[in-house]
Amino acid sequence: MKVKICGLTTPEDAALAVELGADLLGVNFWPGSPRCVDLDRGAEVARAARGAVPRGARPPLLVGVFVDQTAAFVDQAIAAAGLDVVQLHGDEEPSMLSRLPNGRVMKALRVADGFDAPAAAATWQGAWGLLFDASRPGLYGGTGASWPWRRVAALDASAENGEGRRARPRVLVAGGIAPGRLGALVAQAGDWRPWGIDVCSGVERSPGRKDARKMRALFEEVRDGEVFSVA
Repeated sequence: MKVKICGLTTPEDAALAVELGADLLGVNFWPGSPRCVDLDRGAEVARAARGAVPRGARPPLLVGVFVDQTAAFVDQAIAAAGLDVVQLHGDEEPSMLSRLPNGRVMKALRVADGFDAPAAAATWQGAWGLLFDASRPGLYGGTGASWPWRRVAALDASAENGEGRRARPRVLVAGGIAPGRLGALVAQAGDWRPWGIDVCSGVERSPGRKDARKMRALFEEVRDGEVFSVA
């Protein structure tokens, strides 16, 4: 299972996430977030993350988080921090996909009762990935609220790839994930598994500052739980 550690604000936390084996690192550039960083700090966090990658290892993908911000500002952040993925976490329109240059756009979608996951995925066809989080009025994520992952399980019914096997969408889930909770969240999803998990407040001691003990515990739980792995 891929692990994204989001809301990184310090070089130290970024380096630790790399050391522990994070596959994706999230840096938030939205001023409305308590985890917001400016372009200079974003670049500093990115340098620390890349500097912590062991020789010969694959570096994690650096994800910039944006909420209803202009394509021009997103371009600035890509250039400043060398972002690999752009995460749109607001009320953006799908037309934004064609306005961003790096080809890797992750769209965050908020899941509530009656949410139609296949319809949402079709609307954002062409996105590099989809991130599903709990819906809370007036909030754009980071709620720490868990939700039934089975609400997006229908996305597993995707077309076959060239080798005759079903091509699983690149789907990440967020909300309420923390050490000690992951197993229960996976279990209630039945046989369905996401491509990855997105963890933020569940490994923090305060907004924007990670707790090393919690981060280590989470990665131990992921490593020990081979049943969580995604083929």
